[in-house]
Order: sequence, then C-alpha cells, then structure tokens
Amino acid sequence: MSGANLRKGQSPFYGSDTIALVDLNYTLVENSPKWGAPKIYPFIRQIEQETYRQWLVDFLRDKYAILITARHQKYREATLERIKLLTGWQPQEAYFAEISAPPPEIKEHLLLNYIFPKHGRNGDDFFGIESNPKTRDMYACYAIKSLSAEAFKNSIQ
Repeated sequence: MSGANLRKGQSPFYGSDTIALVDLNYTLVENSPKWGAPKIYPFIRQIEQETYRQWLVDFLRDKYAILITARHQKYREATLERIKLLTGWQPQEAYFAEISAPPPEIKEHLLLNYIFPKHGRNGDDFFGIESNPKTRDMYACYAIKSLSAEAFKNSIQ
C-alpha cells in the first residue's frame, strides 16, 4: 500500500485493526523547527511551544495509535502532558528513545524490544505515519507500509 497504490480517499485503516505507528517531530508536531534552525534551550521550552496537527489527532482518536519517537525518554511525561493539554488525546502507547543513535535505529530498537513482542511481527498489522524517509525504509524492511504526514493526509481526503 505505497503512496502510489493508495487511492485517494482510501485509508489503510478503513475497516481494519491496523495499529498506527505515529512519528512525533515533523509528523504529529505541527510546528517542528526547520532543519538547521537554532535549537531552543532548555529543550523543555521547545516542548512548551509545540502545537500538534489537529487533523491527524482527529483521525487517530478512534484508532489504536503508538507514538514512536527519537525524542529522549526523559521528555516523555512533559511531551505526553502537552499533547493531552492541547488536543485532549493520548496515544494508547508511547515509546521514547532509550539509546543514542540515528532515528531509524532508535525506532527499530523500540519496534524489536517493545512493539513486536507485544503486538506480533506481522507488518500488515501496522501502518507508519513517519516524516523520516530512512525510518520509512526501515519500516519497509519489516513489511510495514508508511507515508509522510502530508502524503497520508492527501491519501485520506
């Protein structure tokens, strides 16, 4: 179900129990800093300024969603509180980085150590909404189809 095979208006979640693997930065976060922009310190200040894609939150409200992010686990509580405060929504599960590595490696670690042991390894049971093309490539290695937020939005309109 690549972007090319997904017909406009056809959701990978329609009539299924598909689990959404939802990226945080540049996907759920609507106002992620531009690549190369100065960092906001302390990082908690960036979290306090985050806004979230309401259309995506609305879509996910009645879905089983797992937030999977390269953000360090020490920001887990603050991030989830901010999401709840602004949207009234929470994912059913949330996994934050435990290791220091590039995002695709962090997310692969989370898949292998937490998500697959709990939900099984059938790639067809998952769909990724993911900003990073290298992470989407990693998902494909496990037969998990995925799209960027923009492509996903276009596919369901």
